[in-house]
Amino acid sequence: MRNRRSPGLPPTPRARSIPAAALSAALIAATGGAGCPSLDPVPDRTRWYTLPGPEAAAPARPDAGARPATLGLGPVTLPPYLDRPELVRRVSAERIAVSGQDRWASPLPEQLRRTLAEQLRARLPGWTVLEWPWPTLAPPDAAAQVDVLRFEADAGGGGTLEARWTVRGGTGAPVAGATRISESAAPGDASASVAALGRAVEALARDLADAARRQAGR
Repeated sequence: MRNRRSPGLPPTPRARSIPAAALSAALIAATGGAGCPSLDPVPDRTRWYTLPGPEAAAPARPDAGARPATLGLGPVTLPPYLDRPELVRRVSAERIAVSGQDRWASPLPEQLRRTLAEQLRARLPGWTVLEWPWPTLAPPDAAAQVDVLRFEADAGGGGTLEARWTVRGGTGAPVAGATRISESAAPGDASASVAALGRAVEALARDLADAARRQAGR
């Protein structure tokens, strides 16, 4: 007796074998033409930067017989958007861009404070520059507090620094001031932008050193 198929049902398909060569070609095509994903490491294109320090020949000889003076530097504050490893570039008045490859070699607040201290030592020969916090039992002759508002590369490749500062000490009234400077540099070159920012720190150090001398009567 023969099995009878119910009317209206499709015939049962017969399994077909796929040739090995065709299966291999399909797998290669699905993986983009390679038998296995590439294991080659992705090169690290990150570039690291530090602020330039003072020139070796910058310091002058201290006055003979002058009593050594001390300057305390700090606190030195930056806005939160600058407290990051990446270099920040000002694109417009309302917008900044964060670099994906150009980074500071150490935390920017620490690096800026130390570079500024070195610039002050170069401009105040015979002085001792102390970084915040200094001993409360031996306060410095003058103390400089700095609030950095802007410290960033600009759209043209240069660097801009804006800071408000106050120098206190002695018996006189505190000396308050502001430093605003933009240094030009070649566009599209992060190294040139960092060098421009370094020159801006020099300008800030000059202003602070002049104010410290006035406060200490030097």
